[in-house]
Amino acid sequence: MKRGLPLALLLTTLALAQVNGIVTHGSRAAPRIALTFDSDMTPGMKANLLSGRVASYNNTRIYEILQRYGVTATFFMTGMWMELYPAQVQEFLKRGYELENHSYSHPGFLWPCYGLPGVAQNLKLEQVARTKRMLEALGVKNKYFRFPGGCASTSDVKLVESLELRVVHWDVIGLDGGAQNAQVIISNVLNGVKNGSIIVLHNHGGPKVLYTAPALNVIVPSLLKRGFKFVTVAQLLEGQP
Repeated sequence: MKRGLPLALLLTTLALAQVNGIVTHGSRAAPRIALTFDSDMTPGMKANLLSGRVASYNNTRIYEILQRYGVTATFFMTGMWMELYPAQVQEFLKRGYELENHSYSHPGFLWPCYGLPGVAQNLKLEQVARTKRMLEALGVKNKYFRFPGGCASTSDVKLVESLELRVVHWDVIGLDGGAQNAQVIISNVLNGVKNGSIIVLHNHGGPKVLYTAPALNVIVPSLLKRGFKFVTVAQLLEGQP
C-alpha cells in the first residue's frame, strides 16, 4: 500500500482503475507527468461564497507557483466555478493551461460519494454537456472529463463517451482536501509519482483545502529536480512534445 494513502481511498482508486474507459496515467516510457487541478464548486459552496461565509474558492497562490517554476497544468473545471470566476478562466487561457470538464455542479454520479449530493440518472448527461458547451463557447476543444470524487460506474463512463469525451482520473492523489498539514500532501505525491503519472490536487481552496499551495511549493521543484517534465493531459496521452 502507498504510504499516506488511506486504505478505503486506495481501494476505491484501484477499483476505478478497473472500470473500462477510465484513463489513470500515460506512457511509462519517459519522465513526463501531468499536474492536474480540480476546480470544485457545489451549490453549497456557492451559497457559502455569496453569503460571505467563505471569502474565496480561487486559490491564486497555486497559479503564482506554476508561473514561478514555468510549469504547465490541466484544470478540470466545474461550470459553476467557471461562472463565478470568469476572469480567472480567461487568465488560464492566456497562460496556455489546458481546460477540461469536471461536471457543472460537482455531484456524485455513483452514490454515496464522499458526502457529495447525488444526481438523478436523467440529469447526468446535462451535467457533462452543460460544461462542455461552456468550454466550447470559450473556444476550447473539450476532450476529457473527470468524475466528481472519482465516483462512476461503467454506464456513467459510457454516457460521457457518448459526448465524445474521454474519462481521465489519476494514479497519484495528493489528498489535499481535508489535509491537516502540507507534509501529508507532499508525501502522498512524491512517494507515488512515476513516469506517465497524472497527479490530482485542487485549486478551489476554501476552508477544507488549506495546504495545497504550501505543498505545491515543495512538490514542483522536487519533481523538476528528479528530472520530470510537466505536460498537459493531452500532451501526455497523445504523445505531443
